[in-house]
Amino acid sequence: MKRTILMIFISIFLSISFVSAINLDVSVKPISDSYIIDLNQPADFNLVIKNNGPSDSFEIYSLVGVDMLPDTRYTINAGETRTIKISAIPQDALKSRKGFFTFEYLIKSSKGETQKQKLSMNIVSLDEAISIVGENLNPNSENVKLTLKNTIMNDFDEIKLTMKSAFFDYYDTTVSLKALESKELSIGIDKERLKRLTAGQYIIETQLTTKGKTADKQVIVKFLEQENIETIENDEGILIKRLEISKNNIGNVKKRVSVTVEKNLISYLFTTTNIVPTKSEIKGFSKHYTWEQELSPGDELKVIVKTNWLYPILIIILIIVLVILIKRYVEKDLSFRKTVSYVNTRGGEFALKVHLRVKAKRYVERVKIVDKIPGLVSLYDKFGAVTPDKIDMINKRLEWNVEALNKGEERIFSYIIYSKIGIVGRFELPSARAIYEKDGEVKDISSNRSFFVNEPKRSRI
Repeated sequence: MKRTILMIFISIFLSISFVSAINLDVSVKPISDSYIIDLNQPADFNLVIKNNGPSDSFEIYSLVGVDMLPDTRYTINAGETRTIKISAIPQDALKSRKGFFTFEYLIKSSKGETQKQKLSMNIVSLDEAISIVGENLNPNSENVKLTLKNTIMNDFDEIKLTMKSAFFDYYDTTVSLKALESKELSIGIDKERLKRLTAGQYIIETQLTTKGKTADKQVIVKFLEQENIETIENDEGILIKRLEISKNNIGNVKKRVSVTVEKNLISYLFTTTNIVPTKSEIKGFSKHYTWEQELSPGDELKVIVKTNWLYPILIIILIIVLVILIKRYVEKDLSFRKTVSYVNTRGGEFALKVHLRVKAKRYVERVKIVDKIPGLVSLYDKFGAVTPDKIDMINKRLEWNVEALNKGEERIFSYIIYSKIGIVGRFELPSARAIYEKDGEVKDISSNRSFFVNEPKRSRI
């Protein structure tokens, strides 16, 4: 009996141990990989799934804001390959995220085991799904050509078009577009309207209607100038922008032409032109320059407009540098200056008195003043009110120690240096250093570099 029970437990353990985890080969074949927001039309995919494990039923779902339909379980036997059509619909939080979106979905077995997979869908609006591009027009055009293109993998069986423009009115024409298909429309132009129009860009207001939903589009068509006036425009540069507009009369009759350039109220301050405008006026927040000229055959009107952004950039840099210098000055704990003055001696030696002025802007402590004596001079052994705490003549170094300085307190340290060798011209002394503690942090500051200019002749005492 005990042996039988033991064999039963061993069999159960082996059966559990050799149950394979979920093992599926999954490939994706898009049917229509785009979700159209206006139509709430899902993206459809065929999932080709091969079950490399034991027979089981599986559930397909996503946890990242995408609904996977239909919400059902699929039975796939061991070794079987099955094609399953699913639809993906983004939830409201994702619908504003237009463009291609890759998300993870899960395939879960009846035992709760899961396998992660990825799908990519394109979230588009109806007006983005259909692209319309118009060709340029000239005064001799009889028709305007429009190219309609289905930009997504989705068939549109019936699209009703309504168009209005300065050139024509076009009502209730129906077209069909297969996935990624392009079609060309040729629409006749009202020649009488064309005669009253000036050159420039015009908008064709377009309505697309399908499955009871309507989307508005604006198609821009350029109405070219008369063939006898050639216009060349060249815009280059970044910091120094140079705009050159040339109008050439290549026809055989005189024609009056005009060039208009618009600059905002900041850029016009740094703008120059090669010729004086016929007129210039401020409209709103911009300044308009206009050049007008009557051109004979072969004549040319060339306008060059330069905007130099280096000037405002230099001004901005100077302001930044000034702000930094002011900030550094304001944030200093100590004001530290070094000055020198000439000393007349009875023996005629060259001598200078050095003053070190230290003034505290904030309370500091353990202040050490360090100054070095230039190599050409010697130190006079008598000092002012405060004698250095340390004199190192080997390294020519002087040190004063101050326990603390209160806010606004000033100390002056002085000493005299001299040389029996005459020094003529500029004599420069190195910066002194002040090392101190502020709120437990050791800091240091350097003084200015001071100098004295010795003339060849000087008066003696």
